[in-house]
Amino acid sequence: MTACSDILPWHDTAWQLLRAYIANERIPQSTLITGQVGLGKRKLVRFFAQLLLCETTCNDSFTPCGQCRSCTLFLSGTHPDFVEIKPESEDKDIGVDQIRGLLSQLRLTVQYQQYRVIVVYQAEKMNRSTANSFLKGLEEPPNRTAIILITDQLSLIPATIQSRCQKILIKTPSSETATHWLASNKVSGDLSLLLQLTHGAPLLAQEYAGSNAISIREKLFNHFCLLRSHKVSIVQVAAFCCDHHQFDLLAWINSWIVDLVKIRQTSANTSVRNIDLYDSLKKLSGNLDLQKLYDLYVATLELRVQLKQPINKNLAYEGFFIRWLAV
Repeated sequence: MTACSDILPWHDTAWQLLRAYIANERIPQSTLITGQVGLGKRKLVRFFAQLLLCETTCNDSFTPCGQCRSCTLFLSGTHPDFVEIKPESEDKDIGVDQIRGLLSQLRLTVQYQQYRVIVVYQAEKMNRSTANSFLKGLEEPPNRTAIILITDQLSLIPATIQSRCQKILIKTPSSETATHWLASNKVSGDLSLLLQLTHGAPLLAQEYAGSNAISIREKLFNHFCLLRSHKVSIVQVAAFCCDHHQFDLLAWINSWIVDLVKIRQTSANTSVRNIDLYDSLKKLSGNLDLQKLYDLYVATLELRVQLKQPINKNLAYEGFFIRWLAV
């Protein structure tokens, strides 16, 4: 296990690989870092990037000095050889003009003696035209240029890009490791439930703890149930969802639907994920159509994709909850 405080415990395997690249002076020209949301991929990549750019790296600890000219520029966000590419807004793809600008930049001489580092965040948001343009940069990258792509959704990265990259997977830590990290970072609340809501991702669980996510989930579930008895309106629930879009609400709803299917099939609570909601879910499941539940499950997956596009989110949620009332 690395002793570096900037490397999170569950980064250790990936970090050992990145460190070996440096030690052996064999930095891949293209690297693809993947793993679920909330594991700190950006933090790891920025640390690695700063290390590549640092002029006086401590080789024993593989830690950037933090004081040289390159580190000062990096930390201030003005290093000329460090380029970050990301979508301009939440509901936009990475534009082809952004990639064309990057390719023009790659033709310029590196300004310092270390590396040029290019980081592409949310790489899955490159559409076909953007990906094709980006491939040109991967085919003939200049010497001492490290291109690093980060994605939460590896399946959306074209195979032509994946095949040209060294892949590194950041694995989700064990519940023990995650719980220990949250506790040591003074995260309070129901840690087990926070990790459940975030699929075991500690950084996202930390963020959720500070955003009152457990209370928001409880309110959403109440709305979800009250809709069936027409005690709240579809418009109200859709507005609530739009007001709290920073949470993956559809992932929560999806898990309730899966639990409802399980309860309808077996009535047992052994495989129910939302065990704290079991009694309410069992009561709710009594008069639901199983096939329509399956269809609603698919609808949640489709809506999650749609909401990442520039659409009217209120109308999209309203349409979904109309389907929920028809189950």
